[in-house]
Amino acid sequence: MNSRRFGQHIRLTLAHVALVGVIFLIFPALASDHAARCTPEGDGFKSLTPAETPKAPPPLEFATADGRVLTLDSFKGRGVILNFWATWCVPCVREMPELDRLRKDLAQDGIDVLAVSMDRGGHPKIKDFFERYYIQNLPPLHDPKGAAARALGIQGLPTTLLIDPEGLEVARIVGLLKYDTPESIAYFKRCIGPKGS
Repeated sequence: MNSRRFGQHIRLTLAHVALVGVIFLIFPALASDHAARCTPEGDGFKSLTPAETPKAPPPLEFATADGRVLTLDSFKGRGVILNFWATWCVPCVREMPELDRLRKDLAQDGIDVLAVSMDRGGHPKIKDFFERYYIQNLPPLHDPKGAAARALGIQGLPTTLLIDPEGLEVARIVGLLKYDTPESIAYFKRCIGPKGS
């Protein structure tokens, strides 16, 4: 490439860069709002991965202890921390008291914490576990046939989805996270709390 063509190429590239910059100045909504809110800071979030593009989960149903069906759609307008766990999963057992406290701490901030059991023993097993570990704030939910977990592509426990108030998955946690630290609580409020809260 001769120097004249190289100079034209450089000018064209700079013009494209400037044009992109102008577009983002004129249309700031094009910048990824969720990336700004949901990119974690610090070493405590190694198990958390923000979604490249937020997406709506497929329709999900969970069984309540009294035989009703609860859907994720019923939480539209609130952030949701959706945890999949089981009584036989040692890391899950460690997280459950933290998630129980977190539900109480975030309720007034427009964020719900839901823990969905994958246990084959169903609600009797969940009830025994909740009593043994003094879980008082989480509603006992069950994924009876693992349909919700399969639909979400969950391959191991614990796995937690962060759902924003619009109903979009904006991040996923695979493995352990310290849920009830001040840093985690601030992150959840920023990432999935209702805007303006």
